[in-house]
Amino acid sequence: MFLQALNRKYQLKQHLNRLFNNSVIAITCLILIAIVVAVALGLIVCNARFPKLLGNSPENIAHIKVTTDPNEFTFVVVGDVKSGTATFEAMLDIISGDKPAFVVVLGDFVCHPEFISHKLFAFEMAEYAQDFPMLIVPGNHDISTEGHFRLEDFENTYGSSQFCFTVDKCLFVFLDNVSQYGQRGQYLKFLEQAISTQKEDIRKIFVFMHIPPSGLNSSILSSGLPGSEEFLRLAKKYRIDYVFCGDHHGYVKTERDGTVFVVTGGGGANLRGKHGRFHHLVRIEVRNDMDMINETVICTKKHLETSELMERNIAVYLWPLITKNSMSIAISLVLFGTAITSLRFSFRWRKQLEKEDF
Repeated sequence: MFLQALNRKYQLKQHLNRLFNNSVIAITCLILIAIVVAVALGLIVCNARFPKLLGNSPENIAHIKVTTDPNEFTFVVVGDVKSGTATFEAMLDIISGDKPAFVVVLGDFVCHPEFISHKLFAFEMAEYAQDFPMLIVPGNHDISTEGHFRLEDFENTYGSSQFCFTVDKCLFVFLDNVSQYGQRGQYLKFLEQAISTQKEDIRKIFVFMHIPPSGLNSSILSSGLPGSEEFLRLAKKYRIDYVFCGDHHGYVKTERDGTVFVVTGGGGANLRGKHGRFHHLVRIEVRNDMDMINETVICTKKHLETSELMERNIAVYLWPLITKNSMSIAISLVLFGTAITSLRFSFRWRKQLEKEDF
């Protein structure tokens, strides 16, 4: 009986040792795989190129003017994509067959104003920015005044933050009202100059910016916009047809003195407010030959993709941590490997001694 009990005790120790060794090997492999995946994805995102049709470059605007039928065309407006592009991509798949003249992103398309976040956005938009131009309005989550991704970084990456162009008798004006440049009111000067200096007979005016004017509608949850009263005065003075804004995570449409204000912030960010709580983009059809504008709201459900979420967390959070602490991580891995090897050797040595004692 004593020998049987001793044998069972020995077998239990053997089983526990094997279980421990296998667990150590499995954990070590998982850690190494996670590091390899993070490094590989980080390198892919860091080396991603910004598509030619993504941004506000003169070449992109020239492409729009050359390829757009002035008599009949459509464009798409969407805001606040920042929680991940899976929902935005689902909507782009819906409208891709429509072949819009261009798509406007009304800011807050990344979570953090860091270059790696913008690289990830370019990586995810590479497929779509081959089919149609994508113009970018800066949002408060896209640029920073504290040094991570400043206004000058935005303009070096995407082109001008404020610009305008015409398609036949339609004027499109893009404003920056989130940076210090915009918050000081220069966006108002740019708007008035863009409209007042037009030599052509402009029939339709479309304005795009991130933060909506204050006092438009009680349903709009948004940060206050300096110069709101002046903006509304200019909209009335120049008979602006449409103003598109984001910032409020939902859909609100209202009219003031003949100007239609469309707040469209349902591109994927968490929804807010009591009304208009759905993910969407807005499709605008312009018929110059019939002097008509048609608006369609295209909705979709929230899309959550594990792979896309993993990409974003690795690229935005884990990869910068690895690059900033690469030496410490390398040393830690070496020490970890040494400790595991020592433990395994110790257990093998004890196992051998137990066999001899047994």
